[in-house]
Formats: sequence, structure tokens, C-alpha cells
Amino acid sequence: MNMNLEPHIKPDVWTMPDKGLSWCDCGKDHPLTLDIVTGFAEELGIKAQDSISHHELVELTMEVWNYESVCRFFHLVLNESAQRVHESVADSYPLGIGLDIVGYFSKTWQGCPDEDC
Repeated sequence: MNMNLEPHIKPDVWTMPDKGLSWCDCGKDHPLTLDIVTGFAEELGIKAQDSISHHELVELTMEVWNYESVCRFFHLVLNESAQRVHESVADSYPLGIGLDIVGYFSKTWQGCPDEDC
């Protein structure tokens, strides 16, 4: 029986290198920071909460990326980010964990592989 007994190690999202696409299309290639994600959350009225629902997490990530609609692949990668940061996809997350999930997604997002997306 092969059981993974290693404890979950939460990544230090805000110091990890960007491995994905640039989240901002301004051309300056500036890194995404917790302050920037927090600003987007405040604009959406999420910052005043203690937790963030998974639906709000999707909306916040879409806002950061300036997406009006997203595909199934976006949701799959966001779910993988939640599993990496929080160990599971949940109905809601503590706000700080939710912001970290957005950061992890953003630092690893390679875009949708479907050219028609």
C-alpha cells in the first residue's frame, strides 16, 4: 500500500516566482502582489468579509485577469490552485487563503490550451 504521509506544505505564494502568463496587459510585466489582489477584492466588496466563497473566488480571479468569461480549463486550474494552497476545493475559504489561491493561480496560469477559447 502506497500512502503519502508527507504533511501538506502550503506554498509561500507571494515570494514564489511567476511561472505563468503575465496577469497584467499593461506591458510593464510587474509582479502580482497581495496588495493588488486585496485591492481587487475591495472593489468587489469582498475585503470586508472574513471568508470568501468559491464563487467569489472565481469572480475575483476573473477580475484580476480582466476576463469577462472563462472556460472549464480556467476552473480546473483554479481548483488545482485551491488544492495546492488549501488542500481541497471548498465552498468557502478564510479570506487570506482565498487571496493566496488567487495569487497561486496567477503565478502559475499558462492560459487556456484551446485556441478557440
